[in-house]
Amino acid sequence: MMAQLLIYCVLIAVTRLTLGREIPSPPYIVKQPPTEEVMFHVEKDGENDKPFYIECEASGEPAPTYRWVKNGKPFEWQAYDDRISQQPGRGTLSIAKPQDVDLGQYQCFAENEYGIATSNSVFMRKAELNSFKIQAPISLSGEEGKPFKLECHPPDGWPKPVVRWIISYTNGSLKAINSSRMTLDPEGNLWFSNLTKQDSTDNFMYACAATSPTKLEYKIGNRVLLNIVSTTASAALNKYPPEKQYVTKKQEVALRGKRVELFCIFGGTPLPQTVWRKNGNLLQSSERITQGNYGKSLIINVVDFDDVGSYTCEVSNGIGEAKWYSIDLRVISAPYFTKQPERQNASEGETVEFRCEASGSPKPEIKWIYNGKPLEYAPTNERREVSKDRIVIRNLEKKDTANYGCNATNYLGYVYKDVYVNVL
Repeated sequence: MMAQLLIYCVLIAVTRLTLGREIPSPPYIVKQPPTEEVMFHVEKDGENDKPFYIECEASGEPAPTYRWVKNGKPFEWQAYDDRISQQPGRGTLSIAKPQDVDLGQYQCFAENEYGIATSNSVFMRKAELNSFKIQAPISLSGEEGKPFKLECHPPDGWPKPVVRWIISYTNGSLKAINSSRMTLDPEGNLWFSNLTKQDSTDNFMYACAATSPTKLEYKIGNRVLLNIVSTTASAALNKYPPEKQYVTKKQEVALRGKRVELFCIFGGTPLPQTVWRKNGNLLQSSERITQGNYGKSLIINVVDFDDVGSYTCEVSNGIGEAKWYSIDLRVISAPYFTKQPERQNASEGETVEFRCEASGSPKPEIKWIYNGKPLEYAPTNERREVSKDRIVIRNLEKKDTANYGCNATNYLGYVYKDVYVNVL
């Protein structure tokens, strides 16, 4: 009886020890940078410091250690005094007082005795907005009723500056332009469908403004004084048929998942009206497809392959013949997974399979990673079969425990998934 009781107590103790201990496993990335580039700001002109973070965190037992690579070389962040630090228990880097030297490609590796997990690789780029060239306001003249163009030469910047035209009053106040007769093209130029006497600059100037999408900053330049000249006894006598001003190129390319705007800007008096068709069929507005700029542009949100086709704008104002213009839209795509590999826990002697399938346009190339390095550098394993979209490991052994990653790449970008096989 005492012997049975002793065995029972030992079993209870072993069970409690087992339940209270994490199962050993390779690292698994749970937080990581995005695949697209990330902006950071460098302090200037008394701005406040804006630190940025590059995330990296992984689970695993034992808890993984972290290391970073920048531009393909080991990144010893400790050498940067107190400006760069790594969050305790995580791999996330905190970069205070960002500087130009922080620009580069970063990647995180989480490692323990069972494997090495690899994060996405992210490019950190400095956000900046330059100034307009300093120049005095220019004076221009235009004929009442006729189309007209104001040119803007925006400063360089990254990301590409957002350009708008504004009215700058002599008392220093500013006003946004919102008129069915005035349309901004993607290059920053302002097109008047037709000029009216009200467009003359009496107590104001037209000005081009450039703002940064990522910084609370704007610059103003290209100030214009505009004089409107009458050529008829009455404005009602001005009649001009539709005249092409700015259109999207005939062969346009859109990126899947992004937004595209097709432009068809025509001037004339009366104000021309625009009708849009796709492959000859009248286009109806929806949550995803809308008209902008009072019909002078067509906006497609979250572009997909179904949006490929010929888009035609028909423009008329009752004077002369109607005009039309066609744009052939092609859709390209960064890679995206259609089948992702998954983490697997398995017993010795079993078989596991990793599958990785991706689509994109152009078709992506798939490459496999083993413990942070290309698979061709992995130890030879006769029980492992590798093909383009799958890895099969038969008759598992303890030493097969490792991290595997799938990377699908084309010239537009990449997707990456890091997983593991854990042989228990």
